[in-house]
Amino acid sequence: MRRRTLLAGMAVTGLAAPLLARGRDALRPLAPDDFTIVAQGLDRPECVAVGRDGRLFVSTMDAAIAIREPGGAFRPLGAPGASTGVALDRRERVVIANMGLLNGRPGTLERLDPATGVVETLAAAIDGRALVASNAPAIARDGTIYCTHSSWGPVQNIGTTDPAGFVYSVAPDGSVRTVAQGLRGANGCCLDRHERFLYVSLTAAGTILRFPRRRDGSLGPGEQYGPVLGTVVPDQMVAQIVKLPRAERATLGYADNIAFDAAGNLWICLPFANRIVALTPDRRLVEIAHDPEGRRLSLPTALAWGGPDLRDLYIVSRGSGMVVTARTPVAGLALVNQREAG
Repeated sequence: MRRRTLLAGMAVTGLAAPLLARGRDALRPLAPDDFTIVAQGLDRPECVAVGRDGRLFVSTMDAAIAIREPGGAFRPLGAPGASTGVALDRRERVVIANMGLLNGRPGTLERLDPATGVVETLAAAIDGRALVASNAPAIARDGTIYCTHSSWGPVQNIGTTDPAGFVYSVAPDGSVRTVAQGLRGANGCCLDRHERFLYVSLTAAGTILRFPRRRDGSLGPGEQYGPVLGTVVPDQMVAQIVKLPRAERATLGYADNIAFDAAGNLWICLPFANRIVALTPDRRLVEIAHDPEGRRLSLPTALAWGGPDLRDLYIVSRGSGMVVTARTPVAGLALVNQREAG
């Protein structure tokens, strides 16, 4: 497989050009055979986070979280809920977003301490309305937690034209507030190296938005970051998507979880297309991996880096109940738990 630029981005001039060129050059395509299976037989895995010691924390439906010790088997921890997105804070406690609409459970944001098994609720409602679809958390160095809330339902409408999604934050003092709204299917989110922007994938629109962070943790107006990621169909349902021919599914741009590498490339999961793509710092869309047959990447929903050099890429292959891994030429961007202890 050769690297392929899908769409041209913005022009780059001046001193930024060498840095952007290095970011693009750090990307190389990954073939399905580059991935090896870390675990299989997981119950609807959705997201993965990697600890400093190499442990994997995977959201599943049969426990609050499944933990894989380095070189070992997965073990469940906590009562089953609706865990979807996961992130680790500085103390390596697991922040869990619950997509309650998937199975009729609350859509809360929780934090689980693997050392004690204690679970605490961080957010259960916003403006007096119970949360139902918390999706993906991201944690800033100051302890602020941002979390997407995809929809008030139904989640099966992947191409929803209803901009009911939003982002809420949980401040270090525990206060909860809405910081962005009017989003079509808010899904994955992450912060850049300097935490100047929060990036959010809009599944239904097939785009990435970025929001400037203010000093108080609130967000400014969002702007589209890069081109449309592929074909999106208004109000397209999951039942319709799974019946599409393989060639048509390969063009779909419905985005899921996202993460930055150390060179400033934003990696994006396109689950229904069985693809991983990246937006370079100059906002060019580049293909990273495509597995049409779904042998290794079957509904890839989330990715994260780990290992001593942060070049071990882990991807959740939800459609096959697997987590797979491959080595990448560029390291992932170190997250809060990977930057500092304590």
